Amino acid sequence: MRPIPSRLTGQRAGLGFLCLICFKVGLLSFGGGLSGWFYREFVQQHGLVDDEDFATSLAIAQMLPGANVVNLIICLGEQLRGSIGSLVCLASFLVGPFFSVLALYALFDRFSGFALLAIFFNGIAFAAIGMLMMTCIQGARRAIRFPPFAIVATVTAILVGILQWPLIPVVLALAPISIFLAWKRDRDA
Repeated sequence: MRPIPSRLTGQRAGLGFLCLICFKVGLLSFGGGLSGWFYREFVQQHGLVDDEDFATSLAIAQMLPGANVVNLIICLGEQLRGSIGSLVCLASFLVGPFFSVLALYALFDRFSGFALLAIFFNGIAFAAIGMLMMTCIQGARRAIRFPPFAIVATVTAILVGILQWPLIPVVLALAPISIFLAWKRDRDA
């Protein structure tokens, strides 16, 4: 993928800047909703990638084996700064949580009897759910702009979410249709 200019600076995002963003998200996020955090930071706050590029990276990340958020940050880092961007984003994303988990383990061990701790973590979980819902709403808004994409997304949601069909065969069957639609839309534009 090509490097994308930052609206913030008019140039490619610096490695230090990417490092700070990924470190911040890694350190401050708990319990999921990470794609929402990355959407907020990379698209809404800093304009490093646009909605479509983020959605493409997220789709690729979800299809690859491994943790979706790790795949996503590798895709975003590569898109912005190549292989070194991927490494910087991944390392800075993981270093904060690594040491946080060690520190939190010590705290949990010491304060495990307090009921307020469970309430605190329930609040964090609901905030993460809200960020995930925000990402879904943004995706739905993007899909509505081109109705055939909305149809593919709806069919996928019904087959996987409601009918409980396996994800991989559904994606393998619908991906060629989606790719053809994207190609046709870009060709006609």
